[in-house]
Amino acid sequence: MRKLCLPPVLRAGPLALLIAAAAAACAPRSAAPADTAAASANAAAPANTPADAPAAALPTLEAARDLDGHAVGALTSEQHATVVVVFASWCGPCRHELALLGELRADEPRVRIVGVNAFEDYDDRSDEQRLRDFLASSAPWLRVVRADEPLMAALGQPSKIPTMYVFDRAGALVHSFRRDRRPPPDRAELSAAVAEVLP
Repeated sequence: MRKLCLPPVLRAGPLALLIAAAAAACAPRSAAPADTAAASANAAAPANTPADAPAAALPTLEAARDLDGHAVGALTSEQHATVVVVFASWCGPCRHELALLGELRADEPRVRIVGVNAFEDYDDRSDEQRLRDFLASSAPWLRVVRADEPLMAALGQPSKIPTMYVFDRAGALVHSFRRDRRPPPDRAELSAAVAEVLP
């Protein structure tokens, strides 16, 4: 009798399939072979390398329009740090990070937080109305810009969410928390990153 040659995850049963699906939940697109090689080459890179968010990141974001059609405008200021969070409403870890950012914002009024909504319609998980409902209930304070190709390129093409960037008062990147390279930061790590750049 001939045996079927199945991948290990299929031989393990439905529980393993569910775990694998959950692990991939916030990884909306699979990397092409060239992307995989680049990711492994960058795996040991410091968390705040210039390639993580090029110098054009904040100017590109400042030129964008939010969900209500208003220009974002200037984000740099002598008195403020800026945190940019790339997220989707269906992403569980994103919801957790947004809650932490809400706490940080309440404790530190000198931080500006801007959301970049990416992968929202991935696999039909959400749409415009669901996003707005989520923001109204979970992060009404968050100003949100829809991701587009120029903005994602300016942010260094983050492929997993949540991804966060902390910019200093002059608009220079000082910390990046890329989900494709590390787990999301906890509250203490976020607070320390912001405190480092505030006067």
